[in-house]
Amino acid sequence: MTNDTELESRIDEILKSEKENAIPRMTKKDYIILAVLVGLSLLGIIGGFFL
Repeated sequence: MTNDTELESRIDEILKSEKENAIPRMTKKDYIILAVLVGLSLLGIIGGFFL
């Protein structure tokens, strides 16, 4: 019976940690990388349009 309660407590801990990390937060570095990629893609689209 002790193993069952131990497993249940471990499962509860895992579920709580998954709920806390359900929505990944974007850091400032992620936003900068995203802005650079969007800028380069827009330049490529505009440049391809005029070529």
